[in-house]
Amino acid sequence: MLYHIVMSRLQTIENRLKEINGTVFQELCDSYLTIRDNNYLAISRTGSQTGKQKTTKGTPDTFFQLPNGNFLYSEITTDTSTKNKLANDIKACFDPDKTKIPVEKIQEIILCFNWNIDQDKITELNTLAQSYKADIRIRYLMLQELALELHLNHRDLAHHYLGLPLDTGQIVSIENFIKEYDRASKGIATPLNNTFLHRETELKELSNAIDSHDFIILTGAPGVGKTKLALEAINNYLSKNNSFQAYCVSYKSHTLLDDLYQYFDVDKDYILFVDDANRIDAFEQITGFFKANRNGKLKIIITVRDYAFQEIGRKCQEFSTQQIDLFKLSDEQIIDIIKSEPFEILNPDYHKEIVRISNGNPRLAIMTSLLAKQEQNLYALHNVSDLFEKYFSTFIKDDGEFENPLNIKCLGLIAFFYTIPYKNRKITESILNEFDISYNDFVDTIDTLDKLELVEIQFEHVKVPEQNLATFFFYKAFVKDNLLSFSTLLNNYFENYKNRFTDSIIPANNTFGPQNVMDKIKPDLINYWKHISSNSNKSFDFLNSFWFYLQDQTLEFTYQQIEAFPKVENTVYDTSYETNQFNYDKDEIIELLGNFFRLNNKNLKDSIGLLFEYVSRKPDKLPELIHKIRELLIFDRDDEYSNFYRQKTLFDILIEGVEKNDELLSTSFYELAKTFLSHKFQQFKGGRKNSIIHYQYPIPNNSTIQEFRTKTWNCLESSFDSRPIMAFSLLKNYSRVHPDVNKEIMSFDIPFVLNIIDKHLTNENFEHCKYVQDQIRWFRRHDFDLPEFSNLTNRFVNETYISFLKIDWNRFRDKEMYEFDDFREYERLKEAEIRSSFILSNEDDINNFYNTFVLLKNSSKNNWNYNNTLDFVIDENYSKDFNIGLTLLKKVIENDNEVNYVPNVVFKNQLKTQNIANQVWEFVQQSEFKHKELWELSFYDYIDDSLINKSLINSLVKSISKMNNSNTIHFNRLERFLKVTPNLFQLILKTITEKNEREGTQLKVWMDFFSKYFDNLGEDIVLIKKAYIQQNLIQNHYFDYKKQGLLNILNKDPNFLIDYINSLYCEESHNFSDDNINLNFIWRINNIEPILTQVFDLVIHKEYYFGIRKHFCNSFFYNISEKHSKKVKKFLFQYIQENYNNYKKINAVVDITRHSMKNIFEDVLLHFVSLNQDQNIFSKIWWIGNGTVYHGDVIIGYIEASKWKNILTIIEKSDIGSKLIPIKIYLNKKIQKALISGDRERKRKFLE
Repeated sequence: MLYHIVMSRLQTIENRLKEINGTVFQELCDSYLTIRDNNYLAISRTGSQTGKQKTTKGTPDTFFQLPNGNFLYSEITTDTSTKNKLANDIKACFDPDKTKIPVEKIQEIILCFNWNIDQDKITELNTLAQSYKADIRIRYLMLQELALELHLNHRDLAHHYLGLPLDTGQIVSIENFIKEYDRASKGIATPLNNTFLHRETELKELSNAIDSHDFIILTGAPGVGKTKLALEAINNYLSKNNSFQAYCVSYKSHTLLDDLYQYFDVDKDYILFVDDANRIDAFEQITGFFKANRNGKLKIIITVRDYAFQEIGRKCQEFSTQQIDLFKLSDEQIIDIIKSEPFEILNPDYHKEIVRISNGNPRLAIMTSLLAKQEQNLYALHNVSDLFEKYFSTFIKDDGEFENPLNIKCLGLIAFFYTIPYKNRKITESILNEFDISYNDFVDTIDTLDKLELVEIQFEHVKVPEQNLATFFFYKAFVKDNLLSFSTLLNNYFENYKNRFTDSIIPANNTFGPQNVMDKIKPDLINYWKHISSNSNKSFDFLNSFWFYLQDQTLEFTYQQIEAFPKVENTVYDTSYETNQFNYDKDEIIELLGNFFRLNNKNLKDSIGLLFEYVSRKPDKLPELIHKIRELLIFDRDDEYSNFYRQKTLFDILIEGVEKNDELLSTSFYELAKTFLSHKFQQFKGGRKNSIIHYQYPIPNNSTIQEFRTKTWNCLESSFDSRPIMAFSLLKNYSRVHPDVNKEIMSFDIPFVLNIIDKHLTNENFEHCKYVQDQIRWFRRHDFDLPEFSNLTNRFVNETYISFLKIDWNRFRDKEMYEFDDFREYERLKEAEIRSSFILSNEDDINNFYNTFVLLKNSSKNNWNYNNTLDFVIDENYSKDFNIGLTLLKKVIENDNEVNYVPNVVFKNQLKTQNIANQVWEFVQQSEFKHKELWELSFYDYIDDSLINKSLINSLVKSISKMNNSNTIHFNRLERFLKVTPNLFQLILKTITEKNEREGTQLKVWMDFFSKYFDNLGEDIVLIKKAYIQQNLIQNHYFDYKKQGLLNILNKDPNFLIDYINSLYCEESHNFSDDNINLNFIWRINNIEPILTQVFDLVIHKEYYFGIRKHFCNSFFYNISEKHSKKVKKFLFQYIQENYNNYKKINAVVDITRHSMKNIFEDVLLHFVSLNQDQNIFSKIWWIGNGTVYHGDVIIGYIEASKWKNILTIIEKSDIGSKLIPIKIYLNKKIQKALISGDRERKRKFLE
């Protein structure tokens, strides 16, 4: 290991701090704290003499008044001689006689001192402070943290107070900036002197922004080309605007103001380019300079990394800024580049690999494309180690910045751990010590790497920003160059960092070649395996990560696991499973061995054999194994390169099992052949950036596929007689209608299918006949018409099949027999065929027809039209012979209406005379059967108008009163009865309502009943209201959908609105589920306001409102017309006037203005605060809601901070004055809390 000859900068800072004068140290700490904690109203340096560089006695040394009225104290000392100095300072802070401030106002104390203390001392001091105030927060700015802060973030302070030198020359021309940039990057960052490519849209957007705005923020991830884009746009602008000059900030951690005023003439026009503004700790000097008075124009363009935008955005929020987001090149753009000249790579398989390797990096994409063109071999892209070496050539030069391998070591560690909390010395050193790296060296190294944009430093953590960079550095440090011990990493961190091993090794494996990775790490893996192999749980975890490198060990381990299960004899296997059944509850042996399904070597066969052995001992696992095979082993385009080795291996095992009459393998063969005899295969795979890749793979009609299908068909044929049910099920599955047909493969299959039909199917079996006819029809539909087809279609016909053709409705099949242009014509033709085909003469005919009908209906998957057939048959036979028709109906009833038939056509056409009607009614009443009540309703619906009389109406009401099922009464056919009994609908409604109330039957009226038939319901408004509420509760969403029936009732009794709303809140629930119900029509009702006030009070009392979902009261305010807007606003303001001390009621109004009346939100807010300035009540109102759903990559805390700022802005418009100070303080607290939450979100996103 090489050691630094010179002292590191961090160590220099620590030494200077140890030696610092106490007065200077106090000024340094005060300066640092005012920069870091700038959220204060006032600051007092009680420990310093004004105008002199001297300290004075004062407690605390400095205090900050915070926006919430509390105080932050800082005690600053270099005194190591006084015993218990820090404890004494804490005690003094809690002495009101010294501080003149009550203890309860102290929010936080910061102890600043130039030495380090251990955790025990911190705990002791915390305990002391909490003895005075339990919730006090103590922060310790000790030597190591302050040194790190000055080293990484505040070099200007280090220069000013510690005398450390700084560079100069921070304002430079574009030309010099490019030279400095390329020189400083050592060739690692994308150079700025190359050709501008594939950013035309973004360039136009930025150019337009420069024309229209004076302050532009260009954001994006590191390396996406922000700097290049900005310089291109600036040069374009200068070429068209001769009065402008351009300068760039080449920041060197020195004050900028002097240079800015020196270079920029107040009377001239300039563009100032500030690159990586988030790295400039003096950025406020730039914004201050921008605000200064000048006669000329000044445009500032800054770039900022996406993760730091919010911080910079807050500093620029007072300006009219234009933000432009620059994203990585998309996969499609990368593909466009490599498809164009000079690469002209058109093969999609190459596109996939180049996109994966480059990961949006155009330079890597170009280099990979050149390699692909040179090698003309896809597998060359599976080991691009040399390509990455070339891309990062600076790292391995014998001289220069990276002659010390420490840089690669640090990058390798960061890449593996994803982030390292470098400020947490204890954690960081615990990692570094394992690999013989000193903490100070690590800190200096990450500072260097940060400048080169190879790492990001944020939130006291460091990480490698790009996945492909991280993969390379992990591979180089741990595998290729062996700079770090993979064995040490494995032994110390596998159990707690399993996912990081997977996320590091698999990409390295894919990018740099399995063999290159395996050769280096396999000995370490084997040693670790020997250590943990006796522990089953640890073994599964380890092998799931490293099975690919330890295939023999994995097979041996699973073999031992399987052998531990007892054998099972005489088992019946089931292969069925539900969709998504195995998404979560997965068998660990199937999952582990299932990994081998991806392989094209001898271990695939062993893994399949082991899995079937496992299922033979655990039969209930067969469905999961079948599912896993269908997931991973179906044909895919990559299988072409191995001549479909995987699928052949699987079916060789299955076919051998069928030949040996193995129950498990035979069952699996018949089930899996349904899938593997397909022509196309649906593939769903995880893609880049958490995407899902979905495509269809059509198998080729080559010799390998033909051989595979020949073996499969021959196995089916030879085993058909021994397992006829499973074999026929497979055959039927092949005939299913689907769009994924390959005619060449179908042509190949046809002889095998015809041979099986000829040898093993019989026309005595209806299912066989139906299959053959369907199969031949499917072949013909794809333009195949062999001579054998006619023979088979003529041969495979029996009486049941003939009946099936007539009973079953299938427009596509029947198109061959009928000529028709539309479905209505087809229905007429089909009805005529049915009526003419089933004229029955005697009881045998009736029984035969009925039995055939039941058989066919039960065997059909699409039998929804079968009862239409039955209706036509019964009606036609009624017309021919009344007794035959009646007997058919009786046959249905005798079998308890097993076919769920309700006579409609029959009753419509036959109930013409009193005699027939009486006979039908009598035999219906003689028995109890399924759907009898619907038969009765159909009887009343279709009886002839001439037969309607008082007696029939009484019978109708009686039938309804006797119903026990939740039937729906349709009134359109009952309108005829009103001529005899005008108040019939009122009588029926009363009957339904009383029966539902008394017996809980839940009889329903059709949904438009109260709107369409309201005038027929009489004057009993009490009944109408009661019935409406009852039906609304029974039918819920679809009842009176447009609420016209409700409006009809309200026009008669506006107070019904109270009863209606009250009914929506049952005792079990305090929330009405349909929060999109629209009741805005109530504003058409005169003098509705007093009633609506009562409704508001009722809902607010009933509703559990948490500010998340819309308040129910919004229902009255959706899409208010201009005609009613003043009336609505007046009502809301009056409600506020009457209830401004009730926060629950105000919450309802605020929710309305947040969702349905947004245009008056500001007026409502100002109106409320004019009436009530109580901070407590104000704080209980959900002014911005209480949570919402956000989409995309957003920082919720910052969004909420913006919302609270908007509330504060509105409050500032009020003329109430000082009475609003408590509310403003509250809002400032909410803003700060949201910003802190946003910072935490940013940190979480950075660390993920």
